[in-house]
Amino acid sequence: MLKKNFVKALGLSLLLASQAQALTLDWSGGYRAEWTEVDRPSLDTPSQRKSYGLNYLYLSPKIIAADGINITSRFDILNSQQYPGSQLGTIWGFDGSTGATDSSATNNNMGAAQVSISQLYLTINQEYGALIVGRAPLDFGVGMAYSSGQGAFDHWYDTRDLIAYKIVFGDWFLMPILTRSASTYEFGQGGSITAMGGLLQYENKENQSLIGVLMESKKGSMGALGYTPSQIAAYGGDAVSSGLSIQSTHFVLGRGFDGFAFKLEAGFLAGETGITRAGDDVGVNGYGIAAEIAFPRPESKWDFTAKFGMATGDDPGTTDFDAYAFDQNYDVAMLMFNHRMGQKDFMNTNVYRPNTTPGGAAAGTMEGADNSADDEYLSNAIYVAPSALYRWNDRFDVRNTLVWAQLMQTQKNSVDSSKDLGLEWDIELIYRPSDRIQWVNQVGLLFPGEAWKNGNDDFGNGFNFGFASKAAISF
Repeated sequence: MLKKNFVKALGLSLLLASQAQALTLDWSGGYRAEWTEVDRPSLDTPSQRKSYGLNYLYLSPKIIAADGINITSRFDILNSQQYPGSQLGTIWGFDGSTGATDSSATNNNMGAAQVSISQLYLTINQEYGALIVGRAPLDFGVGMAYSSGQGAFDHWYDTRDLIAYKIVFGDWFLMPILTRSASTYEFGQGGSITAMGGLLQYENKENQSLIGVLMESKKGSMGALGYTPSQIAAYGGDAVSSGLSIQSTHFVLGRGFDGFAFKLEAGFLAGETGITRAGDDVGVNGYGIAAEIAFPRPESKWDFTAKFGMATGDDPGTTDFDAYAFDQNYDVAMLMFNHRMGQKDFMNTNVYRPNTTPGGAAAGTMEGADNSADDEYLSNAIYVAPSALYRWNDRFDVRNTLVWAQLMQTQKNSVDSSKDLGLEWDIELIYRPSDRIQWVNQVGLLFPGEAWKNGNDDFGNGFNFGFASKAAISF
């Protein structure tokens, strides 16, 4: 009996070994540690100061099953329990104690880490195209609308369960896409949010040219929407009475020259949210523009860039929700449009916060400024952000960024309401001991404008500053 079991085990080992030789496993990943402090998120008294650290690791193994057939996955380790579905990481000191069987005062370890799988998809490459099936990342343009979170310090990512086929012809490619972002009825029909769209893009790296258009039509049944009461109130509605139907269109244009380069992305939303107000449908009707310019000077120690653009805000005089929000990974400043601030929802972004306390969103208040990460969106604003980087030596860079912004729509329809959001000055010291390691120390100084007072409400608009020290390693 022992001999038979040994023969079986030997045969299984040989079979696995032969299969392993036919497969190639390629690993990549990254580690990130951060510390962030923001002195006065409320811009008033009390200051609601916050201070926190983050710890995060991801591993991305890719199985090369055969020529042109790849299975890509991503494992996120030490995930955020406060922001599930993100790559924020675990807060330093958060031990996960429930209080039922242990306590934070007496436990001797930090508890077990959470591991999640955020990506798993198959790619079949062919001579003139590729088939993509599974839970895959989404990217487009400068990242204004869709970002897969590939940046060293990106805290968010966009993924979908999708089927796509990429058809390549020269420098052009066409990719029809079918995605599903929700399915409440699981195996049955009628409880899903599905989108159909397509991407057409031209890219020539030699002359640094980029042209692309992404169109998507998203539809969802009433039972799959899952709006919270606070989100319904933030949209200005009072009930969910129908399904969702939203069309989005995004364009990108880019060109590079010896001493100048630019990229421009524009996005447009239109359709119905499924929410009603006094029986009238609450639709969406917003747009945004993000432009980036650079003046490359390889022979100089100086490098100049700038970001500028705008995103529409909600007009309280209309039934539709008119605000457009950029992707959370698209950062213009360290504090402004990155951390929640002030006493009101000036950016019209409570609609994206399902955990906002019911009732607060209806009043348009800003909640959780003292107990939130950098989860704000760029919305309802116009901004200009020039930046100058000085290459101190082979390892140290210093970057200074000045940001000016103002609201597109005030929160209060009165003559004393201002649109001036103020100025922010960000200073960064960047240390790169190698191509795969970087350590960034950042200081943000915010000089708030009169918009934060909200007219005769006379809210505080006191000076605010923040500090961040963060390190990232990629492999």
